[in-house]
Amino acid sequence: MNPTYRKWLNIVFSNRLSASGFVIISIFLIIALLYLIFGNLILPYNPIQINLSQVNAPPSFRHLFGTDQEGRDIFSRVIAALPVDLGISMLVVVASAALGLILGVLAGYYRGIFEEIIMRVTDLFFALPPLIMAMAIAITLGSSLINASIAIIIVWWPPYVRLVRGSTLEVTANEYITMSKVLNTPFIKIFTKGIFPNIVTSLLVYATMDIGTAILTLSTLGFLGIGIPVGTPELGVMSSILSTNFYTYPLEGLIPAFFIFLIVMGFSLTGEGVAEIIDPNIRGHLISRKRRLEEMKKIKAGSRPSDIGPQ
Repeated sequence: MNPTYRKWLNIVFSNRLSASGFVIISIFLIIALLYLIFGNLILPYNPIQINLSQVNAPPSFRHLFGTDQEGRDIFSRVIAALPVDLGISMLVVVASAALGLILGVLAGYYRGIFEEIIMRVTDLFFALPPLIMAMAIAITLGSSLINASIAIIIVWWPPYVRLVRGSTLEVTANEYITMSKVLNTPFIKIFTKGIFPNIVTSLLVYATMDIGTAILTLSTLGFLGIGIPVGTPELGVMSSILSTNFYTYPLEGLIPAFFIFLIVMGFSLTGEGVAEIIDPNIRGHLISRKRRLEEMKKIKAGSRPSDIGPQ
């Protein structure tokens, strides 16, 4: 294994929470990738095939999670839903981060009219709740996964603009950037050498955690029956049965809802590991804190304090 990758894995797995998140997300991504490659061949049943003779069957060896109210295997539908939820959410975050990076850097570097126009438009989007706007746009565009993706992307980029613009303002105040401007250094060189390396940390950490929030938003649209076609193997659509079938057969909706929880928690915990990999200062702080805790445990146990201390 590449030494750099080994070092990253050591950092991630040195923290139990980030390690747990990394394992959870890795498992889901591998399953989603296998389904994209092999399709229904890896599933015990067709996720969209209706079988009225097996309606609301309880969990068993034949149907691991049972069946839904139309006799479809819930386990197969959950597996088929993973590429949909993960794929759309990652697309939303990547597109929003790219747009936010461009607009945020322009606003923070050039200032003046660029900053005024970009930030006023950004403030306009912040004036309304993103979920409500996404619902309205999804209804207008019509019911399809592509339209649902577009609806979320349209309202998802403003936080990235603010984040990048604030980081860019801090970076451009450095003497290195000021001297580069005086020497008429091309903007692309200033961006690649001076700005981007200093803002990528906060951008990647926020984006990693934001994937979970995007999944929640997509699932909410599916739960409400907006933007995503009924019957689509999508975790939010599958959870929507809780509103009508909770007391009679709750597993049908609770199982996909539990997977939503696992995915969101996994990305949130993984974000901490990403922060440690990118920012050595965070890593050093966590190591020092861990050593202090170990020292306190030794003192409480009555043993002589060692020379372990923050380095």
